[in-house]
Amino acid sequence: MTLPRVRRASSDTIAASSADTAAGLRTRVRQTIPRRRITEHLAVLLLGSLVLVVHDVGYLLRQPFWNDESWVAVTTRFPLSQLPATTISTPIGWSVLERLLTVRGEQTARLLPLAFAGAAVVAAYWLGRGLGWRRQQVAVIAGVLAGIAVLLAPAMLVRDDLKQYTADACLAVTVLALTSRLERAWSWPGLAALSAVAGGGMLLSDASGFAGAAAFAALCLIQLARRSWRRLAEAAVAAAATAILIIGVYKAFDARAVGPAFTAYWSGAFLPVSNGLHADMTFVTLRFSAVGTGFGLGPAWLALPVALAGLVTIFRLGRPATALTVALLWPVMLTLAAARRYPFLDLRTSTFLFAITSAVAAIGVAGACSLLPRRLGGMLPLLLALAAAAFVIPAWPYVRSHLIPHEDVRYQARYVAAHAVHGDVILVNLNSSWGFAYYWPAGAPARRADAVVLQGYEPYFPAEPDIVMARNRNSAGVDAALAQALTLARQHACGRIWLVRTHVNPAEQKAWQVALRQRKLTTTPVGQGGLSVVNADGTRCP
Repeated sequence: MTLPRVRRASSDTIAASSADTAAGLRTRVRQTIPRRRITEHLAVLLLGSLVLVVHDVGYLLRQPFWNDESWVAVTTRFPLSQLPATTISTPIGWSVLERLLTVRGEQTARLLPLAFAGAAVVAAYWLGRGLGWRRQQVAVIAGVLAGIAVLLAPAMLVRDDLKQYTADACLAVTVLALTSRLERAWSWPGLAALSAVAGGGMLLSDASGFAGAAAFAALCLIQLARRSWRRLAEAAVAAAATAILIIGVYKAFDARAVGPAFTAYWSGAFLPVSNGLHADMTFVTLRFSAVGTGFGLGPAWLALPVALAGLVTIFRLGRPATALTVALLWPVMLTLAAARRYPFLDLRTSTFLFAITSAVAAIGVAGACSLLPRRLGGMLPLLLALAAAAFVIPAWPYVRSHLIPHEDVRYQARYVAAHAVHGDVILVNLNSSWGFAYYWPAGAPARRADAVVLQGYEPYFPAEPDIVMARNRNSAGVDAALAQALTLARQHACGRIWLVRTHVNPAEQKAWQVALRQRKLTTTPVGQGGLSVVNADGTRCP
């Protein structure tokens, strides 16, 4: 009678033990998966932080702002309420973020483009990682390669100055990643996220609007081809809302920048549609030839097939709208160039095109690796190393490069502030005015309208009448500024004129030479950085 009870007890014990084992396994799996995700997230952050290695951060923080950066930096010297008026050629959101990192008189704001460069690498990783690969190992390889491709794209490596071009790359790649995610799991929150980045991102980057327009067009076309009417209606509603947001931001903040000065400056980067198809094809070919190294993909015979392989891979993995977005982005940019609204394939303003193309090419390499049989899976790490080396080789000359133009208005402003005395006049040429206003340690600048410059205004110091800002670079502008400075200096015995000049083109240089010679004035170089001094009465004063 006791034997059956023993058997039942043993069976119960085994069942309980099995249940405990299953519960423990589930607990270990739940614990392991978050740990893996945390490890992956940390690894991705480490990948993004490599921008601090491939860029010389110390150099960025030391090098004074040059002309194109100065009109961005000087916005921090004006009240926040004047930001819409002082931010013309730069997205207003960029100028807001810049204030968070600016230490007055320093170059700390250059950490902002560096931060967006790192964020672009992270976005590229998640784009490559989340395409629906069949093997997790290949998915990680695709993410790493895409991140490395963006990190080492020469067009990204040379983006060290205080401009929004790394934000262009970051937001455009993010639009692609969100489009891919939406194709994986269609939802209203996914549509809203894509709309927010594409439309709201216009506050930081025009490229987000361009990529967003291509993405929504691609989504609508794919749903139409599939006859998925409900999703087509949802995508169309989200696209309409995004278009309203893009147009609203453009009209409120960006449209003022697209004027005659803008069109004249970028005339060489606009599609010459009036000259015929042959001229258009020649233009496009020459643009690619001029900036082809910016992709970091080698010669065209190699770069083009690899980029096309990336598009095919994205399509094959069930992301047709994502692939179509990349394909549509090029005709979108050509259309804008034909309408004379945005330059085509400039190394600066098209940074996002270089970054996207490099990421897609990296996905193409991963796609080729994924075709290997599973029994050869052990070769994947080796192939990853070889592919990464292939991106390093063309990028190497640009790693930690020092390509910011050396225009040291900082030294000139500080030297004059330390050595000028009562009765001295400070004469600043037009293209030094923004940098001088940023670095000048005393007083606060005001602004006055000036149709000559892209920004539509120039800074000046109304409370300091002895600071004269030239209002043009031509002979008339230079002559008028010098005459005003002489009048002020000759009101004092032995008055001197400090000449602060940077970013001087040959025509302006000649204008200065003529104006000084006509008045029998000579300049004496002082210190470094191009600073010079003129004695107003033509004699040498102590």
